[in-house]
Amino acid sequence: MSFTLTEKLGTRHQPVGAQTVFQHSELMNVASNAVPDRIFKVAFIGDSGVGKTSFIQRFCKDHFTEAFSATLGIDLQVKMLNIDNRIIALQLWDTAGQERFRSITKQYLRKSDGIILVYDVTSEITFQNVRSWITCTQELTDEDCIIVLVGNKTDLCNDDERRPVKYKDGAKLADEYRCLFFESSARLGTSVIEIMEAIARLMQEKDDRLRKGENIINLSSKTKKSGCC
Repeated sequence: MSFTLTEKLGTRHQPVGAQTVFQHSELMNVASNAVPDRIFKVAFIGDSGVGKTSFIQRFCKDHFTEAFSATLGIDLQVKMLNIDNRIIALQLWDTAGQERFRSITKQYLRKSDGIILVYDVTSEITFQNVRSWITCTQELTDEDCIIVLVGNKTDLCNDDERRPVKYKDGAKLADEYRCLFFESSARLGTSVIEIMEAIARLMQEKDDRLRKGENIINLSSKTKKSGCC
């Protein structure tokens, strides 16, 4: 059975929120040639104001604005990447960081293939809250869900030693939870593409392993049935 691009992308739940945004330009560039080989759901989480929306806008549109208001509910954008000559569709779910939207945010963590947890390197409280976000993620996602910790807004303080949250602090915490760690600047675009390519590649590799395992099981089952005839 074959599916159109729209049908395949429609297999995920639709977003809930007052400011739902769909970004289709990249999809349309690829749709005339082929549907994506893989579709992955990536949720952006973290305290309000850490720059999740700005990060997504920089990645999807190569654009930054100071005028973003706090995300209400859930926003969705879709971006295509070519990873190792395979077309990957990334569903980027921008979640609200405020406590009053936490129940909605939790709904969209379920069945996520990847999580990008963002904190502000100039705000110690957003870094301290990373642990509670990780605990929430561990409770709601699969054990092998890909998690990437991102310290954003490095452009606001160039001196690492004078920052409230130093690079070594983020690296140590990421090592504790065995997740990837990057620092970024959505304003300057620093490391944004590298982060998204890294998580896309890890999700693809994980999916490859799962598919390979399923093929081995199916082959084994067919062999046993053949031997009984």
